[in-house]
Amino acid sequence: MEDGVEGESGAAEDDMDAECVPGGGDDDPSLPGRPFRPQEDGRNVPGLPAYHPFTSEFDETIEAVELCDAQELARLRQHLDQQLANMTGVIARLANRLQRRLMAKQTRSWNFDLEEGMLDAARLSRVVVNPDTPLSYKQESDTEFRDTVVSLLIDNSGSMRGRPITVAAMSADILARTLERCGVKVEILGFTTRAWKGGQARERWLAEGKPGNPGRLNDLRHIIYKQADAPWRRARKNLALMLREGILKENIDGEAVLWAHNRLIARTEQRRILMVISDGAPVDDSTLSVNPGNYLERHLREVIHWIEAYSPVELLAIGIGHDVTRYYRRAVTITDAEQLGGAVMDQLASLFDEDRIKQKSAMPARRRALG
Repeated sequence: MEDGVEGESGAAEDDMDAECVPGGGDDDPSLPGRPFRPQEDGRNVPGLPAYHPFTSEFDETIEAVELCDAQELARLRQHLDQQLANMTGVIARLANRLQRRLMAKQTRSWNFDLEEGMLDAARLSRVVVNPDTPLSYKQESDTEFRDTVVSLLIDNSGSMRGRPITVAAMSADILARTLERCGVKVEILGFTTRAWKGGQARERWLAEGKPGNPGRLNDLRHIIYKQADAPWRRARKNLALMLREGILKENIDGEAVLWAHNRLIARTEQRRILMVISDGAPVDDSTLSVNPGNYLERHLREVIHWIEAYSPVELLAIGIGHDVTRYYRRAVTITDAEQLGGAVMDQLASLFDEDRIKQKSAMPARRRALG
């Protein structure tokens, strides 16, 4: 009797897994509101356990303001403003450069040989040569600027403590302000764990007699610093939470990237960009002590592979002192945290430049010739 129940349960799980794989069910990741859940891609060594949490009961997704009282948050914001004041010149140059490139994307084009509009002086010579030739007019039109949202996912691990996390907070602040001016929505997220070396999940595992292959053994903490629809002025204090002692713990990147990705999938914008800022490979001592040594890294690779292969979300990463190009197809590594602001702006600017080139190449040949 029990075997029959288990068989039915296993079949139901198989059906659910089939729906999670792109192309294997109705779960189309290109549609807003559809969660994207990557599964095994067959590249893993046979016999290794599939990634899973021992329990997700103690995980939390929390607003930054809930992790700190208003008075301390105001003090931390004041400290962040002091750091930003020391970089006023650099900030202005970076922000203006990105804004110019974004505004340039919203360039204007001309439609020629029209029957009404502005007189086309360049074609008056045709009328001089042949007076029977009708006058030619032109009209200026805006090129389409795709509705865009950018999600910035910041590693809030202990190794980011000090200058790296301060520069990350400053870069996020600059980016939010700059893109908001250009009509691009920005979401700012962070990921860490609730405890060092395992939390309540590990305690439950110990209480249950340490079963084998337990999977992830720590409690996730995913932090929302700024929602995409919230204006920068309302979320500016929240960004300072990154500077608070005790927030930065361990980093489980695979689930964090998937969480940020699924938030973007639920958005209705035409273009969705996810930028990950990290300074190292996934590390959680509690999990790695009782699972294969590449357990977290393998899952991160699986998530990245599925997003890059099947998702409409554009994924890029910036590694601080750590080569993230071995994980992400579109990535850059910087050696100093001070380079982060410039790297963030350059990566985003290159993405928008690529989009502009694609749009131009898709224009009708006649319009390109006339333009």
